[in-house]
Amino acid sequence: MSESGCYLYAIAAPVDDGVLDGLRGVAGEPVRAVRHRDLVAVVGTVDVGAFGEEALARNLNDLGWLEHAARAHHAVVDGVARAVPAAPLRLATICADDDGVRERLERWHDGFRRALDEVTGRAEWSVKVFAPRLPTSSPDPVAEPVPAAGTPGSGAAYLIRRKAASTARDDALARATAAADEVHAELAAHAVDARRLTVQDQRLTGGETPMSLNGAYLVPIDDSDRFEAAVEVLRERYADCHIVVAGPWPAYSFVAMEEGA
Repeated sequence: MSESGCYLYAIAAPVDDGVLDGLRGVAGEPVRAVRHRDLVAVVGTVDVGAFGEEALARNLNDLGWLEHAARAHHAVVDGVARAVPAAPLRLATICADDDGVRERLERWHDGFRRALDEVTGRAEWSVKVFAPRLPTSSPDPVAEPVPAAGTPGSGAAYLIRRKAASTARDDALARATAAADEVHAELAAHAVDARRLTVQDQRLTGGETPMSLNGAYLVPIDDSDRFEAAVEVLRERYADCHIVVAGPWPAYSFVAMEEGA
């Protein structure tokens, strides 16, 4: 017989059960509220065999499983955050049962309250900046084959092309770095809080050029239009860079709760 546990999605202000109806969690399970004092933990009942420590260590290295779990986790958090202030919890936060959830709500009550106060009326936006594309006339210095030895004039021409390509690549990266600094500074001025997250590897993003900014911005919901307008101005200013904006989202980057918070 399998053992069950409580998977925690978010800590929220009091929320009607009707908001949770229809939401499904990481295991396709219905989600529900565990209430304690003035807080609500949004949870689902899952098989510990699939979400226990050993299984998670294995599953978190499975990109397909991880993507499915992350999407389901986000869908629940987003559904709640659209109705009431909600502080997202990290993926795969598990308690043994409802009493364990209430114990956590009691132990971390003040930290959760501060987190909810921080996100009330605000949402997270993501802005990423990618380096300019290299001119199509610039050869790839890595991909271009080395000319055969003894080919007349080819050695010098090859080295010149390699240097030109390397210079173009360096210029593009320098341009992207400068754009990232300026974009972040300007958008931070339109936010109540801002973070520079670790830039993502090009193999993960699938982009044609490297990422130079992975920014997160906590923006009052009433200022969303002005924030998006600011991004458009920056897109025009740095037209050679690729700027990607996404949101509004629950404030994942600003309310990460740790034990003892």
